[in-house]
Amino acid sequence: MATEKTPLRSTEPAAVAADVHNGNGDASAKTPAEAIHELGGALGRAWHEARDSVGDIGAKLGQRARNVRSETREAASETREGLQDAIDEMGELGQEVAEDAIELGRAVGVSVSQFVRRHPMRSIAIAAAAGALAAHLLRRRGR
Repeated sequence: MATEKTPLRSTEPAAVAADVHNGNGDASAKTPAEAIHELGGALGRAWHEARDSVGDIGAKLGQRARNVRSETREAASETREGLQDAIDEMGELGQEVAEDAIELGRAVGVSVSQFVRRHPMRSIAIAAAAGALAAHLLRRRGR
C-alpha cells in the first residue's frame, strides 16, 4: 500500500501568483493589481452586507423594544384600573361597615337607656363594679 504525498502549497510570491491563475497556468491569469481590485470589491460587498444585516438586526431590536414598552404600558394600565376598582370596592365596603356600626351603636344606646330606666339600682351596681375593675386594672398597670 503506497501512500501518495500531496505537495504542500508554498507561500512564496511565485506560488501565490501561480494560484491566482485560473488553475492551468495559461496567459489569461489576473495580474496582482486585478486580484487586489477584485478582492477589494468582494470585501466591499461583504462589508455592505454585514452593515445591512446589523442595521436590520438593530431595526428589529428597536421594534421589539417598542413592542415591549407598549405591552408594559398596557399591563400597567390594566393593573392600575384593577387596583382602582378594588380600592373603590373597599371604600364602599368600609362605608357599609361604618353605617352598620353606627346603627349598632344607636341600638345599644337605646337598649342601655331602656335597661337603666327599668332597673336603676342594678345599673348603679353594674357601673360601680365596672368602675372598681377599671381602677384596679389601671393601678396594676402603673406599677
